[in-house]
Amino acid sequence: MTRVRRLLPGLAAMAVAAVVLAGCIRDDPYQFKGGLFEPAAAAAPIELTDQHGNPFSLSAMNGEVVLVYFGYTTCPDLCPTTLSDFTAVKTMLGDDAENVRFVMVTVDPERDTGERLAQYLAFFDDEFVGLHGEVEEIEAVKNGYGVIANKVEYPDSATGYLVDHTSLIYVIDRDGNLLLTYPYGFDPESIAEDIRHLV
Repeated sequence: MTRVRRLLPGLAAMAVAAVVLAGCIRDDPYQFKGGLFEPAAAAAPIELTDQHGNPFSLSAMNGEVVLVYFGYTTCPDLCPTTLSDFTAVKTMLGDDAENVRFVMVTVDPERDTGERLAQYLAFFDDEFVGLHGEVEEIEAVKNGYGVIANKVEYPDSATGYLVDHTSLIYVIDRDGNLLLTYPYGFDPESIAEDIRHLV
């Protein structure tokens, strides 16, 4: 009996240590797959008009995760691929997608009207948000995110010109902080995993 009593404190200490260790393992910080802003800072404001003519304010999205991409409707490659990736990410998120907004800000305000954005985004998902505005408004938003977009003339083509532009996905967390970026072609499954963690 005495020997058992002597063993009990040691066994109890071992049990406590095991619980603490397990807690440490569970509390390991999540490793994001995208490019992480450390420390995260408040995202630059976005005050534009959506494809349905409604005012859009990024600040009104607090409580939701927002994925923002800068593109345009006559883009031949980068934009349709990225929007297809958005579709894949949304599908992978399932019910969690209810707390996520997928947004494309046009870098071609001269051509991308609300009607044109609505028709274009409908090919991918009716719930995707397309934003447009006056040239000066778009410039202000682009500058806030460090986006570069340059018109390249193609006089012999049907489009007349294309736009070379920054092709990053920007992730704004539920507190309105710019937290992550993903380069063009990033694995949608990895993006979905990151977003699920944020949601």
